[in-house]
Amino acid sequence: MKVVFDHAEEVAQSVKTLWFRPERPVRYIAGQFTEIHLPHEPADERGMRRWFTLSSSPTDPLISITTKFATSRASSFKRELARLKPGTTLHLADPMGDFVLPKNPQIPLLFVAAGLGITPVHSMIKWLLDSGERRQIHLIYAAAQLDELAFTPLFERYPLTFTPIIKRPPEGYRGQSGSITVERLLDLAPDDGRSLIYLSGPEAMTETFFRDLTARGISPDRLVTDYFPGYSSF
Repeated sequence: MKVVFDHAEEVAQSVKTLWFRPERPVRYIAGQFTEIHLPHEPADERGMRRWFTLSSSPTDPLISITTKFATSRASSFKRELARLKPGTTLHLADPMGDFVLPKNPQIPLLFVAAGLGITPVHSMIKWLLDSGERRQIHLIYAAAQLDELAFTPLFERYPLTFTPIIKRPPEGYRGQSGSITVERLLDLAPDDGRSLIYLSGPEAMTETFFRDLTARGISPDRLVTDYFPGYSSF
């Protein structure tokens, strides 16, 4: 599908949400992803296509992605993305993916997100807020630094339990700090035997958490994963 770049907004340190106006209404489920085709020359070995979660909610009039723009080892794709001008036309694949909310609203949810793994969580919680649906949610969100936490106003508006963990907190920070581990996760959110556990973040983190949680007797059927390649673990 064709979309037109509308505007960008900074949502955390070096993290921006890019908003696009689709040529036609887009049907998707909160938490799904798309592929962006962005032709540019010269393109490096990482190519002209990239997968992104839709950070917007289906209730939003525009659609969005949210990504980090690092100034030092940015790919040619990311550099071109950062240079987009309003009115530029791009091609996006139809949204897909099953990292979405369960149909049964009574199932408790534990979201464990690190870094950009927060983007599908934002989409789902924004949809819940806009639609007026209340679910039992505990969100554990790990970031390297306090200013890298994105979307906190939304998470503070929706009635959920919000536990940010900052790896390198500023002096005087009183919240949770350090690295996130499976042991720490189960200490912060003891398993109730009922919750669906959503794991979203760097590939190594999601694989480790999936392995260690199943080793502790949690059924793989209760684990939902979404990973972001190319990012360091937490």
